[in-house]
Amino acid sequence: MYTNNEFPTNFSSLQGLRVLVVDDNVDCCDLMTLLLQIYGVEVQTAFSVQVALEIFRQWQPDVLVSDLALPKEDGFDLIHQLRTKAGEGGEAVLAIAVTGYADEKMSKRALSAGFDMLFAKPLDFDEFLTVLACLVICQKSSYAIAQRILGHTSTDGDLSLEKQLAVAFPG
Repeated sequence: MYTNNEFPTNFSSLQGLRVLVVDDNVDCCDLMTLLLQIYGVEVQTAFSVQVALEIFRQWQPDVLVSDLALPKEDGFDLIHQLRTKAGEGGEAVLAIAVTGYADEKMSKRALSAGFDMLFAKPLDFDEFLTVLACLVICQKSSYAIAQRILGHTSTDGDLSLEKQLAVAFPG
């Protein structure tokens, strides 16, 4: 996994990222926290849906990483509540599901429920970090592009999207 006990250092996009890890397994939360903090990620953990929702409201993470199999309410309940609560940022948060029961059916269910991605346990942390870094870069790039386009829109409203893109990205 990590040759010569060295961690990859090419994940600068993760620096300062806020991640909420939700899992009823304390050891999983602790390990995920430790490994993410190596890359400058701010991490908070929750062991239930209700605690996760409270942390989410107060802390506003950039990314949610949630186990699907949780006691009482599961990861599907969590993502449903986050995605349906307008004004709390739940519709914009990047959501990653993790489960020990990953198959094509579970993957489709997780994605249709509102998760952006699904990983199987045991987690391949190299793959997870790489995908997370790519998703963060894409999300930041999309936001920057949208801001650039919106910053160059016509005030009279007659500028087509094609013309807005040409103005925003000349040449």
